[in-house]
Amino acid sequence: DYEPPAKKYALKDIIPDNPTYPWPSQADFVTSLLFSSPRLPFSDAQKKVVLNWARELGAQNVPSLDATKKCQLFIEDLVGQPTEKVTARSGNIFYLNDIANAIAKDYANPLTRFAMQDYPEDGGKGMMQVFNGTKMLLDLPSPPAVRVDGTIYFVNELLKDSSGAYFIPERFFLGSPSVEGGVEGSEQSDGKILYALGRAAEPTDAGFIINDEQEIIPTPIFAQSYEDLSLTNELDCGLTASSAKYGSLGPNPLREKVKGRMVYAVPLIIFMDDVSGNVSKQWNKHHAIYMSNANLPRKMLEKEFFVRFVSSSPHAAPMELMCGMKDSLRKAAESGIVTWDCRDEEEVMLIPSGLFLAGDNPMQAEECSHAGLNCNYFCRTCDVGGTKEYKASEEGYNSIFKSGNLRTPEKTTEDIQHQFEAAMKSGATTKVQSAVSSTGVRDSASASILESLVELGKKLRKRGAGLPATAESEVTATLEKEFEELLQGATLNDAMNPLLGMNGINMHLDTPTEILHTILLGVVKYFWGQSVFLLEKAKFLHIFQSRLESVDKDGLNAPSLNADYICHYKGSLIGKHFKSLAQVMPFLVYDLVPQTVVNGWSVIGELVALVWHTTIPDTEEYLARLSRTIEDFLNITAQCAPSILISKPKFHFLIHLPAFIRHFGPAIIFSTERYESFNHVFRLSCIHSNRRAPSRDTCRLFAYQDIVKHVATGGYWFDRNVKKWVRGGAQVLCYINERPEQAHLLGISSILCEPPLPGQSGSILLCFYSSHTRCAKILKTSRSGVSYYHGKSLVTSMGDRVDLNGHVIFRRPADGQMLIGRIREILISHDINKTVDHVALQVFSFGPTLHPSVFLPCLDLTNDEIVSMASDIICSVNLQHNCIDSKCVDMRQQHVLQERIQTTRTKPVVDHQPTPHFFLNTYSIHNCDHIRLVIPEALRESPLRVTNPAEVRNLAVQQMKDK
Repeated sequence: DYEPPAKKYALKDIIPDNPTYPWPSQADFVTSLLFSSPRLPFSDAQKKVVLNWARELGAQNVPSLDATKKCQLFIEDLVGQPTEKVTARSGNIFYLNDIANAIAKDYANPLTRFAMQDYPEDGGKGMMQVFNGTKMLLDLPSPPAVRVDGTIYFVNELLKDSSGAYFIPERFFLGSPSVEGGVEGSEQSDGKILYALGRAAEPTDAGFIINDEQEIIPTPIFAQSYEDLSLTNELDCGLTASSAKYGSLGPNPLREKVKGRMVYAVPLIIFMDDVSGNVSKQWNKHHAIYMSNANLPRKMLEKEFFVRFVSSSPHAAPMELMCGMKDSLRKAAESGIVTWDCRDEEEVMLIPSGLFLAGDNPMQAEECSHAGLNCNYFCRTCDVGGTKEYKASEEGYNSIFKSGNLRTPEKTTEDIQHQFEAAMKSGATTKVQSAVSSTGVRDSASASILESLVELGKKLRKRGAGLPATAESEVTATLEKEFEELLQGATLNDAMNPLLGMNGINMHLDTPTEILHTILLGVVKYFWGQSVFLLEKAKFLHIFQSRLESVDKDGLNAPSLNADYICHYKGSLIGKHFKSLAQVMPFLVYDLVPQTVVNGWSVIGELVALVWHTTIPDTEEYLARLSRTIEDFLNITAQCAPSILISKPKFHFLIHLPAFIRHFGPAIIFSTERYESFNHVFRLSCIHSNRRAPSRDTCRLFAYQDIVKHVATGGYWFDRNVKKWVRGGAQVLCYINERPEQAHLLGISSILCEPPLPGQSGSILLCFYSSHTRCAKILKTSRSGVSYYHGKSLVTSMGDRVDLNGHVIFRRPADGQMLIGRIREILISHDINKTVDHVALQVFSFGPTLHPSVFLPCLDLTNDEIVSMASDIICSVNLQHNCIDSKCVDMRQQHVLQERIQTTRTKPVVDHQPTPHFFLNTYSIHNCDHIRLVIPEALRESPLRVTNPAEVRNLAVQQMKDK
């Protein structure tokens, strides 16, 4: 398709010493950067207009569009063009960006490399990253090697430690010093120590005896590697027969392969979705695959900049794309990826593997060769389910509240093979349908072959008028021959779901419950629909709208609470609306719907706050609370709408969520929100193409955007002309840092920009002398001649900006106790930094019990006031007025703002009674960890809404029978 442009253009004369290398000039570089913005794509016509506009203004050296395209081809050839053509078994053609190329860029780029963690981490009691999960710690193959004092040690190789003892490491992981106390000398700079899990070996005359018990030792005590020992006669005795089951005394196969390089494991998060390639509502279906490097921290995984495009096609089936992805990953793992490690400034080898498959529920069902959410056995993770009659029975209904037997790839493969056996027999249509219905297994990858056999069997067995029936043996022989032709020389396993035989992937356990579609667009949406129905039936929707308009949003970090929009488009809300509503609904409907529905919303609030946790201090305690909350929620649902647990499988999917969190870390990690957001970037790429070769053009576009981002942010690549690893010229490297607007177009402005510093002030009001301030009156002191500015806002330790009269969690200076207060005064120093010196806070006190209606801590605003330093202000917090006990039933009219101007139009809002009673909103996702810590221990555990689950479930079964 394209010839390396270096053969055709003078661009080949550009050398690494050029300040704009690899671009010939600053104008070429800036133009490429502008035209490579993911969220600001240009068509060729628009590019011409922009370039002509620059020339009309007198800009010098503006390249032509043709020169820009030639330069793009040259740079693609220089840095590496990863786009490859793939032909599927069905004959479909699509393109794919080589996975090895994308992973190599991560290690050769300082923006990503310095943020990575190379080893899974035992987080102790808690977890906050994907590498704290058991999948990376225990299930995936271990990172192959560690380096200690310049020597590389591999797994499954004998070594000697500093005490002279022999040891065979089987797994490397990071841990805090508490795992093994008193160890120094670790190469980790953040206080974490690298450990090895393995077995001690003892030399005897009969050979080395390897201990049956595994043990953990710190890697800094490693002294002699296998390579060192092989130079002596210490390995000559071999292994005893009883120890042979643990391996051999030979070298790790990677030792020879890496040729002295360090080697790292790279787990990948793989996402697949269907997305429209049109800007209009007309559906133009494409399937797309993206991926992320799981060695990156969670905050970086959430950024669009670090999502890698792999493949897309409007023609190929999802499993054909996944097969191409699997082959690319397999090749990269088998050959290893040689790249430049810009952190350690050396060549390294990378071994990639799949970690988990993110996606919505229908896509994950297809990836699991599952028949989907509407089949009898609706769960892709376990075998729960049955006929509608069984699920409505007492036994079947109770089975939905717990996990069934876990599905396995082996059992799924066996079920698919049974379907093909049934397709060869008489009555194949019924038998195959029965097989799918009784197992929930349907393999989309081999479905076309199965359907062809069933249809051919029908034709062969169909008796013509006056003709004898074809012998069954002949029919079987014909079908078997046709089967062989359809397989095209491959085996049935080759034609099945490619994920069934993928190393390191158990698709039933590695397709985690996705919280956006399962919770927000699932169970929360169902409760919202029921609540709206009840509100409209009772004609209370206008009251609900007024309360929603009046809700306090400070400290909530929930911007999607536009009451007019939510109530007008109540049937068309999206995830962000449900996420915001879940945090405030109990305050809005406490007397408008039945108490069981209020209970449901209160548990939903607890569930959402728990699931969107980003940091889990105590994993066991957290998972126990989450399991308890899920069970309580399902029991409440059985009270509100018994049959919905049968008809909507997403309720059961919640049962598996705690196991997935233990496996992969906090649930936010396997949420698909970042990939759904990236769908917009993909859609823009489709819109600005000529659509003649959509898969190729999209892959090429994203590949070039990745190249430009990589070079502009300081990444290295191997220059074949000078035979060494190089990076961009001096002007290229400094351009992004000096121009934040350009960083914003690339999607990295939030990474490069410094967050606001704690103690910074916002707007400044009048200047006051110290003796006239509220702080001076509280402290009963006065500093004559000292004056302060009054501030309107401040930045807390957690980075929240809080206004005057806002609510915060702070530490009392006298004893460090965490309290909740209202900011009454902010005093700002006269120094050049304008930092906050003193903050006056009015203190809230907790009530003795949780409120019986909404199960929240009650707060009273006291007359006690405290003066605190800005460093003692921890974070903002959301409080809601206690309208239940204050009996806030009156409304007042508030002027409506339009175009930021107050109009004569009005809307009703709640007229709060002047009482000091408030609720602490524990349903708030923002700062939920600090909210839990400030609550007295006796109030932290909300009571179960359903205390008699067996009775509730039996009643639900009876209600379904009576209908």
